[in-house]
Amino acid sequence: MKRGWVVVLMLFGHMMSNSVQGQNFRECQRQFETLLRFFNQSFEENNPQLIRSAEYRTHLMALQKAYQTYDKAYYNSNDSLQKATNEALLNVLAGNYGKALHLMQSIDTVSTQTGYYLGLIHLLNQNYTEAQPFFEAAQAGKWASLNEMVALGKAGKINEGIQLGQNASHKATQGKWNYNVGLLYKKNQQDDASVDELSSAIRQNDLMAYRMLRGDVLMKQSQSKRAVADFEKVAKRHPKAQIRYANALVDLKRYTEAQHYFEQYLESDHRLFRKDALLGLGHTYYGLNQMETAQKYYRLAAPLYKKNPVALCGQANVLVTKHEYERAQTIYNRILTNDSTYLSARLGRGITYYGQGKYELALQDFARASSLFDGTDRTLADIFVCRAYANYYTHNATKSMPDFETAVRLDGARYEALAGISGILIDQKNFPQAGRYLSRALNLEKSYDKMWSNYGNLLLHFDMFGKGYDVFKKAIALNPANLKAQNGWGVVLLENDRLDQAKVLFDSLVRANPNVPYLINNRGIVNAYHGNRYEQKRDPDAANAQYQLAYNDFKMAMDVAPSRKFYNVNQGNVYRFWEQYDEAKLSYKAYQDKSALNNTAVLYAGQDNFKDAKYYLETALQIDSSHHVFQFNMNLLMKGKQKEFARSLARAVASADGTEGMFSDIGIKYSRDGFVTIYLYDYEYDTLHFPGRHYLPLPVAEYEEEFFIPEYDFKLMPYSDKKKTEPKKKSPNYKSQKVRLKGSNRRSGTRCPVFR
Repeated sequence: MKRGWVVVLMLFGHMMSNSVQGQNFRECQRQFETLLRFFNQSFEENNPQLIRSAEYRTHLMALQKAYQTYDKAYYNSNDSLQKATNEALLNVLAGNYGKALHLMQSIDTVSTQTGYYLGLIHLLNQNYTEAQPFFEAAQAGKWASLNEMVALGKAGKINEGIQLGQNASHKATQGKWNYNVGLLYKKNQQDDASVDELSSAIRQNDLMAYRMLRGDVLMKQSQSKRAVADFEKVAKRHPKAQIRYANALVDLKRYTEAQHYFEQYLESDHRLFRKDALLGLGHTYYGLNQMETAQKYYRLAAPLYKKNPVALCGQANVLVTKHEYERAQTIYNRILTNDSTYLSARLGRGITYYGQGKYELALQDFARASSLFDGTDRTLADIFVCRAYANYYTHNATKSMPDFETAVRLDGARYEALAGISGILIDQKNFPQAGRYLSRALNLEKSYDKMWSNYGNLLLHFDMFGKGYDVFKKAIALNPANLKAQNGWGVVLLENDRLDQAKVLFDSLVRANPNVPYLINNRGIVNAYHGNRYEQKRDPDAANAQYQLAYNDFKMAMDVAPSRKFYNVNQGNVYRFWEQYDEAKLSYKAYQDKSALNNTAVLYAGQDNFKDAKYYLETALQIDSSHHVFQFNMNLLMKGKQKEFARSLARAVASADGTEGMFSDIGIKYSRDGFVTIYLYDYEYDTLHFPGRHYLPLPVAEYEEEFFIPEYDFKLMPYSDKKKTEPKKKSPNYKSQKVRLKGSNRRSGTRCPVFR
């Protein structure tokens, strides 16, 4: 019975020992799993600072201490595999990945589990190719396929990773599977598929990384509004999400809101994204057109971006906006010397060349930065205007027109582009359309005298002299030195029957500009009308003197500009007044246009040759059936010889002032025979130049924070279930020190006497 109790007590003691051992191991495992969650979180957030924090280190030391106690109490020689593995895992949590790998590689016999752990540690050591076979061998594990996909992605084997992601079966991974597949799609430029996978990941587990990556892909797709929604969800919890959110607001031109979040970040204790916040404020104030403040923040950010010239480029862009082209160009050249592929600097330098009138050089830079000409971004209207004018000034209007049209589509109030289209249409002699575009431009910009003078010239083309009067008056008020406006002003004075004022003005203009052909030609027309007026006053000598002045002017104008053949028509009119009909006909034939045909008809009508007169008028009407002078002359011609009636009618209706149309034409008022003689005024259109409303917003920071998320599902390995064997204590062996007396035999003891 006593022996049985001894056995029971021994078994109970062994059970108690195993129970204590199990409890000690579970405590170690509990602490290990707590730290492992932080460890995995550092990869989920791409934030290695988490495992460097004081709190993490404190818990790590507690775990190490607990494990040392466990090891000291329960380790025996049969637990060498578990010990090596556990020490490797503790080194993993401590960030000693190289030491962990060395420990795992020292194990002689590798099981499926330890092999899988070895694969994870290879992954931590960036040995992606070495890690993959271990994951393949452990496919039964919940996370093995996911970690294999991560290894493929990190090794750059994108297509293999996508194939694995599409085909491999996987259990619930809290969205990590879809996240990693989404990242692989993004790297493979399959953005729509990426968004779909990331959306699935978010539905499973709304992690910051999932929303951040989806937001980045949406930003790449120019879907800033959707991206803002993602960033906003996590902005209050994570500083880098706050920065991303603010940048997305900048992209949406919500500058005031962006300013708030950038400044809020700078006021916090967080410093990791300080340079991003400074740069973002530079972009924000640039967008708010507060150039000095923008420049300040770009300068603060520049030293923090040693390998990225974005802040330096921002400084140059501010200078361009202020038209300080040379200073800006110096900065752009510095950037391009270090990185010739930096397109924002290339574009900016193109604008500086444009501003300096170096249009060929500007076009070269524009060509190399062509990918930045985004026809959907309203803020970029100015760069299309600059490229359009650079092409126009270098005689390539074909390339100019699409850029002008794009600028107008992006910004309907971009008067520079409207005026540019008008200039091209004028060159194409499409005057009605040119007038419409220039009128729109003048409704938006009223202080540019050359636009007014060009518009006035278009009105001259359509004989709208009454409206032209106010337009040229406006142009001269803005700039009295505008010679083309003064020329137009002289023409409308003449057409408004202010012959004396017109003569004084043109005499003054020709004296100051003796080699300007259009001034000389137009003065000749004024002199010719003076001759008509003297002839009506029955003063032939004075009339002839004026005709001679007119003839001299036309001849001088042709000498100065022999290519302007239409001056012959005006000279032919003087020959006709002098009744030198053959010379008049030759002059008209030298420039056989519809006006010359009309004047030839008038010549024949004056000679009572109505048949030829009718022929030439009909020919002129075939060219332009709506021309009011041709219609008027044909109407008179059909009346036969009623010249006196025609002259009386002409003088009567011409006395009405302030009217537009055929009856206000001084050609009727000063006609000698009732028919209208056409003079061809000369005027020139100005090539328009604008200072440029330059706006070069830099693209907001494009974050390439593309990190895969593995799952490190380590577990400590327990020792075998037995008490650590204690070595038996050996008692010392002592030799007998008995004293042997002489004569004693080998028997021991004392011999007693025998009593009988």
